[in-house]
Amino acid sequence: MTIFEQLTNNIILHPNQGYALYYYHNGEVIEKVNGKVAGIDSADITCNSNFRLASVTKQFIGFGIVRLINQGLLSYETTIKELYQELPDYFKKITIKHLLNHTSGLYNYEDVPHELDAPHELDAPQIQDDDIIPFLKNTDGTYFEVGTTYRYSNTAYVLLGLIIKKVTGLSLGEFYDVVFKEVGMINSIVNYQGETIVKERAYGHLIDDNNQLYVKDQYWCSATIGDGGLYSSVADLKKWCKYLMNSKEFESMKKPNPLKPDDFTSYGLGIRIIKIDGKEIYYHCGSTIGTSTIVIFSKDFNVCLIFLSNLGNVNTSGVKDNLLKLLGI
Repeated sequence: MTIFEQLTNNIILHPNQGYALYYYHNGEVIEKVNGKVAGIDSADITCNSNFRLASVTKQFIGFGIVRLINQGLLSYETTIKELYQELPDYFKKITIKHLLNHTSGLYNYEDVPHELDAPHELDAPQIQDDDIIPFLKNTDGTYFEVGTTYRYSNTAYVLLGLIIKKVTGLSLGEFYDVVFKEVGMINSIVNYQGETIVKERAYGHLIDDNNQLYVKDQYWCSATIGDGGLYSSVADLKKWCKYLMNSKEFESMKKPNPLKPDDFTSYGLGIRIIKIDGKEIYYHCGSTIGTSTIVIFSKDFNVCLIFLSNLGNVNTSGVKDNLLKLLGI
């Protein structure tokens, strides 16, 4: 098999699947694209096509929070109750760091009751980031004692995005426009669904019972930003990986959460960490309706791999597994 075939083994689910891939390792470069941005009659996907990053967004949110901490506007020990006095008293125990490394125990906002009279949950009105505060206001506790267990939390990262807005007075779009400009990311954007124009947008797709692709880009909880609402391209993410690895913020982001039970993969502050014989690889996957993503990078192994697909239900963690095999790990 070619290197491309090894990397995408069991990842390409349909011959017309839309994707953009970039691979760099020790000077070798592979760039490959396939498919259409919005159905068979639309434009071709390119390395400049903007995909919804889904949970790959979390490394940008983590970066933003660490930057505010470095600027003295927050601390890792700032409690959420200090920022949102209207929330229940148990938020006195939850700190910024608990949100960042998934040890807060906050209830999953995706479990909140929603428009049950809609014909189908995919057609229900969408939850926005600001809706998380009333949801949390009506909770009476957490899944577990704060700080004692790891449990991945989209709610925590939506709340972190709201905290960036609250502390800076800027919308997430305004805040990350500054970051994107620093990095040289010319096409990336925070998407306010129904309001933002996303240039060269790769709309999400699913596969129907006849093995045909159809556009399905949104559902009731895909409009939140903090846990997954950034859009970016392979061209921009190449710049991001290089910038991030050399940033002061990343020194804090790559410190692993000691409570993560899996010794092979730990979670830092918006990024997953694999440690092998004193060397490290960093990555994050993303998945939402019609979209599947992964970004992997490492100075130690001199590697960067970006795979963005506008097809849902793709196990992008398999890309990571395929890369480790290719590297002989």
